[in-house]
Amino acid sequence: MTDFLHRTRALLGQQALETLSRPLVTIAGLGGVGGPAFMTLVRSGVKRFRLAEQGIFDPPDMNRQWAALGSTMDRPKLAVYVEWAKSINPEIEIEEFPEGLTLENMDAFLLGSDIYIGAIDIDASKELMDRAVIILRKEKIPIFTSVACGFGTIMLNYDPCGMSPDEFWQKSAAQADEVSPFLFIAKDVFSHDLLTNIAKSFEPNKLATCAVGAGQAGLLVASEIIAYILKDTDYLEREIVFAPSFVILDLLSMKMEVKSILDYDPPHDPS
Repeated sequence: MTDFLHRTRALLGQQALETLSRPLVTIAGLGGVGGPAFMTLVRSGVKRFRLAEQGIFDPPDMNRQWAALGSTMDRPKLAVYVEWAKSINPEIEIEEFPEGLTLENMDAFLLGSDIYIGAIDIDASKELMDRAVIILRKEKIPIFTSVACGFGTIMLNYDPCGMSPDEFWQKSAAQADEVSPFLFIAKDVFSHDLLTNIAKSFEPNKLATCAVGAGQAGLLVASEIIAYILKDTDYLEREIVFAPSFVILDLLSMKMEVKSILDYDPPHDPS
């Protein structure tokens, strides 16, 4: 087989590739964010995965999901992505959870993993998400997430010994006043008109986005995971971005910023 990592080896060296091949990465969700994140990690030499995805490709997926093609409609997303990954690297190791992430399989899915990517739809059960966070923090597994919106993304990652997702969003909600905490942290970077359309999409839980936003969300979170895996090498000269810090990117306005939720001022009390 052709050495598909030839150019990556030229960039990072063999030792870095061996480092990338060792961690076990769990990914919950292979949609617009999880799919490109998974494929980027595969093409970068990450070798060990657990994947949870119960979805089937349908036409609305085609505006942003890499594997949503005419030929893959009505097929399980997990099966398609596993085929793609194995066609790139036949030596890849994948444990499949075709029922998706559930309360019943959560321990089997999460325990023993080194890195977790949370890419489940925003309308996922809060009980499911809360239980996953409890296990991940107890097992000291970092959480990497990004949200695709419009032509960009917001990346929020959580060190198991640092600020939790609940703490981040509580802090955000306390400062957001009358707007959604999510829109509050996006307002200084995203185009105002697009942000208005994104806000309207919250109610039906179908966050407005396109191929550019989804692609950037998956690529950004995959890049930060690669940085995390290589954090003890000479390649990285910065800290990994964990809450309270986050990254916000909008390619339409050509803005990218690393911010901290601690830097936002709380709303003023007019009284």
